[in-house]
Amino acid sequence: MAWEDAAQGGREEFDIRQLQRAFSASLSPRGEILLREYLQGWRQLLKFLEALGTAFGLISRETESKIGILQRHQEGPHGLHYRTVQSMVAFELSSGLVGFQSLPAHQPPSGCRTLLRLHRALKWLELFLHKLGTSPKDGKPSRMCAEAYRVALAPYHSWWVKQAVALAFLAMPSRQELYRIIVRGEKPAAVLATVESLGRVYNITQEVYSAHGMLELP
Repeated sequence: MAWEDAAQGGREEFDIRQLQRAFSASLSPRGEILLREYLQGWRQLLKFLEALGTAFGLISRETESKIGILQRHQEGPHGLHYRTVQSMVAFELSSGLVGFQSLPAHQPPSGCRTLLRLHRALKWLELFLHKLGTSPKDGKPSRMCAEAYRVALAPYHSWWVKQAVALAFLAMPSRQELYRIIVRGEKPAAVLATVESLGRVYNITQEVYSAHGMLELP
């Protein structure tokens, strides 16, 4: 299987409780981020992106590719080093695998660089879900999502990607339909509880990457 392939099975519907549980479980008592649980959380976020419609296909494919790369690292010969974000960072730094400038074409994609893309996207989705959970009933999801994108992801994207993403936002479901996708019988408070879990994971990851000067990896 290629490094870019995501080892995924059949799709199920997005479940916000499973999303919250996965990201909560990804934080160990020692403050480490467990990659297996982190990726489980991202698989739920991938289902959420797919539920937004075909306009989000580009974002969904990129997300699935990144999940697959990290999963292959976990299943590879150095899998023990990819148990937590912290152990992955330590291993790739000590082995010269991060690629602060670029990576040789024959070398598998860096786990640190791959996770950084998911990390940035996590902030986007955290901000979007927070806006959605605190907005009035007449709030427009397309505007909320675009505002979150401008803060968290736009600074790292090319002009072409920004244009494609802007079109995807215009095709977003209504707020009522979006709540049906997200909440599915749960109380609306579940949205903000999930946002809190995403925020804790994001903040710890941010600290780890900042400590090693890796927040601006190419």
